[in-house]
Amino acid sequence: MQFKLPELGEGVHEGELVKWKVKVGDSVKYDQSLCEIMTDKATVEIPSAFQGKVGQLHVKEGDVVKVGQLMLSFEGAATGATASPDGAAAEKTESSEGAVAGATKSPEKAATGATASPQKAATGTTPSAAHSAPAAPSNGKSHSGPSPAPSTSAPAPGIDNRVLAAPSTRRVAREMGVDLKQVQGTGPHGRVMKEDLKGGAQPTTTHAPARNIPMGGEERVPFRGLRKKISEKMRLSKDKAAHFTYVEEADASALVELRSQAKEIGSKQGVKVTYLPFIMKAMVAALRQYPVLNSSLDEERGELVYKHYYNIGLSIQTDDGLTAPVIKGVEHKSILELAKEIQGLVDRARTKRLTLEDFQGGSITLTNAGSIGGLFATPVINYPEVAILGFNKIFRKPVVKMENGKEEIVIRDWTYFSISLDHRIVDGAIGAEFMKLFIRYIENPSLMLLESF
Repeated sequence: MQFKLPELGEGVHEGELVKWKVKVGDSVKYDQSLCEIMTDKATVEIPSAFQGKVGQLHVKEGDVVKVGQLMLSFEGAATGATASPDGAAAEKTESSEGAVAGATKSPEKAATGATASPQKAATGTTPSAAHSAPAAPSNGKSHSGPSPAPSTSAPAPGIDNRVLAAPSTRRVAREMGVDLKQVQGTGPHGRVMKEDLKGGAQPTTTHAPARNIPMGGEERVPFRGLRKKISEKMRLSKDKAAHFTYVEEADASALVELRSQAKEIGSKQGVKVTYLPFIMKAMVAALRQYPVLNSSLDEERGELVYKHYYNIGLSIQTDDGLTAPVIKGVEHKSILELAKEIQGLVDRARTKRLTLEDFQGGSITLTNAGSIGGLFATPVINYPEVAILGFNKIFRKPVVKMENGKEEIVIRDWTYFSISLDHRIVDGAIGAEFMKLFIRYIENPSLMLLESF
């Protein structure tokens, strides 16, 4: 029996084999994690549609594998998921869903040399991210991941009391520490749905073991996985787009005051309100006047694609590297709705649960390094988009203001914004005019109330 790489999602035709989770001679159960595949968007866990003994691995870690390519051979006649017409057989058709349902843990932290424990290797941990994010909504640093229950808890196909559930549902159950046998399924034929898993135990977190590195000498680690994908994306952006960066300063005093009020309201609803929702709304208001910044260039067809929706990618730093999942339909959401969605996105990034869908459909990107520091930066465009806006730290400084008809020195909350643009598409004057209008909304956030969002 042969196992080939299943479909990974719309428009995804290949991926890099980051890590094998089985070896020759291992006995594999149905739905057990076989390997981790890194696509252009995220790392996904590939479950087995068969059970049997591994006879041969046909690709090596670091190889690029195409959809449909032979990856693994089982010894003899492996058993497929064909136990019952309405149960396990149906689940086999959903194996690709299980494969792309969530981002999985990136390869062992190459830079630190930390390796997964034998228990994690056997259970198919599912942390990772992406261009997915990290320790606070601002920079998203994360130092731990979920520690799911062993995947061997799922009975083998063909047993009468097998719990009916899709591979993606089983993965979520493992992460939550939920025993599927104890869950009442609400789907067809008693199938357990993801919605049925509410109330399960929360996963515990673990920390990678510390590692002593001797002084002097050199260390070589494989350049693959997320870091390699980031490298490819950055190189593509620099090769394709003609970058230029424009920087402008802003008096953020009114924004700081408004956010303070919103933060108090949000806390009563369990929502953490940062500056990001306000910046996103200001971006939408300005982009409506300068739509060329919310476009992309289709070079193959020779067409400039104007996007009449505002899906803003949020660049987040993780332990594994940079990722940019997308907040969709920003124009239709309130500040609190955006804050809640950002909070959930960052939480899923921390626990390595971002999916391919989280990275699709972006029209422009926002990157935030404010919590780290620095006045401004020159961010790299998330190609094929034509613009990326950088939000930097807010700090107190003395400035000259006109007060009561005369100039006075006052203390204000100050910040800088930097925007990198594709000069093939956006002229310098247009970029400057956009920033002028954007800063007007930042300095006078009440003006956004007049916008028809």
